[in-house]
Amino acid sequence: MNSLASRFAVGLVLAAIAQAQDNKPNIILFLVDDMGWQDTSVPFADQPTPWNQLYRTPHMEDLARRGAKFTQAYAAHPVCSPTRSSMMTGKNPARSHVDDWVGHGYTSNKYLRSPKWAALGLQPGGPNAYLPELLRKNGYRTIHVGKAHFGGKDTAGADPTTLGFDINIAGSHTGGPWGGWISPWLGKYKDVYPNLHDRPKGEYLTRAITVKAIETIDDAIRDDVPFFLNMAQFAVHTGIAPAPDYIDGYQDGRPKVEADYASMLEAMDASLGSLLAKLRDPNGDGDPSDSIAQNTLVLFTSDNGGLSNHTRARDGKIQVRPDQGQPVQADFERDWHNRPLRSGKGSAYEGGTRVPMLVAWAGQQPGAKPVHASLPIAPGSTVTEPVHMDDFFPTVLDLAGVANPVPKPDRDGQSLAPLLAGRSFERETPLFWHYPHQWYKDVGVGLGIEPFSAMRKGRYKVIYFYGDGVADGAGYDPRVELYDLSLDLSEAHDLAGSEAKRCIALRDELVDWLQRVGAGIPIIKATDKPAALPAAGSPLHQ
Repeated sequence: MNSLASRFAVGLVLAAIAQAQDNKPNIILFLVDDMGWQDTSVPFADQPTPWNQLYRTPHMEDLARRGAKFTQAYAAHPVCSPTRSSMMTGKNPARSHVDDWVGHGYTSNKYLRSPKWAALGLQPGGPNAYLPELLRKNGYRTIHVGKAHFGGKDTAGADPTTLGFDINIAGSHTGGPWGGWISPWLGKYKDVYPNLHDRPKGEYLTRAITVKAIETIDDAIRDDVPFFLNMAQFAVHTGIAPAPDYIDGYQDGRPKVEADYASMLEAMDASLGSLLAKLRDPNGDGDPSDSIAQNTLVLFTSDNGGLSNHTRARDGKIQVRPDQGQPVQADFERDWHNRPLRSGKGSAYEGGTRVPMLVAWAGQQPGAKPVHASLPIAPGSTVTEPVHMDDFFPTVLDLAGVANPVPKPDRDGQSLAPLLAGRSFERETPLFWHYPHQWYKDVGVGLGIEPFSAMRKGRYKVIYFYGDGVADGAGYDPRVELYDLSLDLSEAHDLAGSEAKRCIALRDELVDWLQRVGAGIPIIKATDKPAALPAAGSPLHQ
């Protein structure tokens, strides 16, 4: 499709959206923490897998029937804070320099240490135009509930209300469920969960923040204002702990930690179901005439890939009998809890960044015609186009009728409005990831858990691992890997040797982008200098 036709298609979508601005849509981002691509009964692979039989997520299934399922959706980063900053700014973490989880500080492995980065995360008054600020200026009530992890401890940015949210419930500097999952968790952790207040004894944290989110929806309905809700679950972050209302359903032969994990996923899914029920019948009287669901867009996704390197079971092949039905052979191995995707959270491989994603108007009926003229999402549709969390910022601004204030040369991602509406869509730039830090322990060769940069262009993905940072032919050198994801989803066959010319061209494009956005490059500990990036056209160092 040529660029003129592409611009025309985008114009049609935006014109339709502009016509609907007298009735601004409500927008909910339902963001799960550390949820893998396979951690659901909704199949995102071409065919259902054993993992899909191990989990119960009926409300995700419902949302998929009502809207679009994205089979190649990606977080902006393999750990949490950078993806969250992408949502807030529309900037790739390499550009914003929020390229590690806030609070991690400066890390190292045997050879490399962190470059200078935005270690305090997002802060008010900075160079970024934050999404909730832009929406608030255009008539939206902006609500944050749950995990924030935008700014560092004892900084202004730790409080989401300094970044444009009108309301903050439970959001602070913390990246996990401090004080545990079961109420009462306050005590010395009270400041970690602002405005959550005391909850009934024994209440699970996932349920507690859901109840508070529903209260904010009630208030917005009463005040007749459109709202943006960043519903950011703490689940399924470690520590893994059973959800009391659901754990009994997983006593089926799987390891205890996997039973606990599955119960956490079902509790998260129940939270989604509670929000959808509120939208469809706000006063709960069974009469949907007061529904706001048809004018509320729900986007469901995760901030990075699923945990696999640690904490999860390593028991190998086990016969599990979900619901005491037919046995399922589950293979609980380190680095394979997201299979067929390789590795998991923190990794350059697909398991680190590919995530579940669903988008639907909450009031859309399965099998019926699309309900919303401004964005007619076909119910039950599947989108195979690769998309990225960088796309969320411009998509929401388009939907809300707000001009994007980021200068075009500085933009990352693009609006998915034409894609959601079933119109022509052409990806303007490749997808990029950049993690110049060591997430976990020492060099994770084979797991992809080491400093890296990566790019996906079409079907090909190139990964540049910084290694010891010195392409000198001695010791542990930088290396480049190339995969054809259309044929090799598990990234088992490195094509760098057999397709060196293609690999060099893609590597050079990645390096050019890193230099253009001013990405931080890992520091070689032996020289105290940034690792040298390969010159254009230089041969691969194998």
